[in-house]
Amino acid sequence: MSNLFATRHHFQPLAAGSNWQAGGLLPLEPTGAAAGELALNPLAGALQGFQYRSATSDHKWFDYVLLGVLSVLIHSAAMDQFRGASLEQDFVEPPKPEPKVQITLSRPRPVVPPPIVQAPPPKPKVVPLKPPKEKPKPVLKPVVQQAPVPDPTPAPIVDAAPTPAPPAPPAPVVEEKITPPTAGADYLNNPPPEYPEIAQERGWEGKVLMKVHVQPNGKPDSVSVVKSSGQAVLDDAAVKTVSKWSFVPAKRGDTPVAGYVTVPITFNLS
Repeated sequence: MSNLFATRHHFQPLAAGSNWQAGGLLPLEPTGAAAGELALNPLAGALQGFQYRSATSDHKWFDYVLLGVLSVLIHSAAMDQFRGASLEQDFVEPPKPEPKVQITLSRPRPVVPPPIVQAPPPKPKVVPLKPPKEKPKPVLKPVVQQAPVPDPTPAPIVDAAPTPAPPAPPAPVVEEKITPPTAGADYLNNPPPEYPEIAQERGWEGKVLMKVHVQPNGKPDSVSVVKSSGQAVLDDAAVKTVSKWSFVPAKRGDTPVAGYVTVPITFNLS
């Protein structure tokens, strides 16, 4: 044992051209399969080229042990290299991560309500105004003039006497021409009678025929209804109006005289 620990071992590089057998050196170069594994192991490559020198040649068994240890190390390195190559072959490329979808959230725009369109105010209903009813004017028909009846001339009274000589023929009696009264030009200036409202509301119509006594001054002094319209209201309105009219008096020659005239008044709503 003392010789074992007293033995010194040195590792030094092998010089080129040196005689390793003369110096009692053992080469560290593997042979056979170990040489192939040494080429794949970087650790074994680093030890290649070194030589082992033993100061004592008697203890060769230690050299064999050391060579065994080195062989184990070389084999272990070769196995590790083989396993690493196997792991590289079994390595499956992991699936690529799915592309990330980036979603950007933005603040929603405020919803602007549509402007409220106010409906135009309803147009006021236009109620057509009823035109006032025009009072129908009575139709005035031409006046039928009635010739005055002249007073009869009394026959002369002849006294009984002896038969005288035949008298001279009397002068012819010249009768004056009598003109009946008329409304004449003044007739158009006389206002028509007003149509009574009650007669308009009830739709009364009719014709009134009146006999008017005209004075020499042309003013009537009496008006009488010859033919009624059938409605006293219409008759009264006609008499009241004609009583205020003016007439052209009747004339005997050039002298105005009293006389009668007939006046018709027609009330018609159409």
